[in-house]
Amino acid sequence: MSSDAVQSMVDRLKAVNWKSPGEAIEKGYSRAALMEEYFRRAALWLDAYGEPQMWPFFDLAEIVDPSVRADPAVIADIESFIDDASCSSYAMDSGAAAVQWAALTSTPGVQLRPLPDPFEPLLRLYERGGSSFRFTNGFIDFGMTMVPRSTWRKHLSLTPAVELDDRALDALDAAGWDRFDHPTG
Repeated sequence: MSSDAVQSMVDRLKAVNWKSPGEAIEKGYSRAALMEEYFRRAALWLDAYGEPQMWPFFDLAEIVDPSVRADPAVIADIESFIDDASCSSYAMDSGAAAVQWAALTSTPGVQLRPLPDPFEPLLRLYERGGSSFRFTNGFIDFGMTMVPRSTWRKHLSLTPAVELDDRALDALDAAGWDRFDHPTG
């Protein structure tokens, strides 16, 4: 495994402003779409490699190849950091899973199916407002919009939920707020 890839992921997670409720609300529409895209991508990987013990946040690298693991000290450090910074067990678990994924994908000789990066939408979600969301009655609640949690199989789709670039995400937020500020009917 490449320690550079693992360190790069750790650095990216440590750069997140984990508690930014104002930004989380402002970017709630794009964050909900990013969660949908994370669910979709995770479902594609699970369809190819097997069932998770927990859904929706789980260690995909362990499912794909349990023989490749990141240094336990690095995982303990990022879990502690995210727990302190966010107070969210979901963010802590998914952050550690993203580091494990970086370890797996940077290991020489590992052959993976040509599927989209499963963690990129979730990382973008965190970068656009931290860990400000909650589970509510089978949904993930982003304040102004909610995403059904469902089972992973219900999220299985070849069609992306959203483009991950800032311009597309910002446009989604602007359109969402415009609808809210200027309701039709």
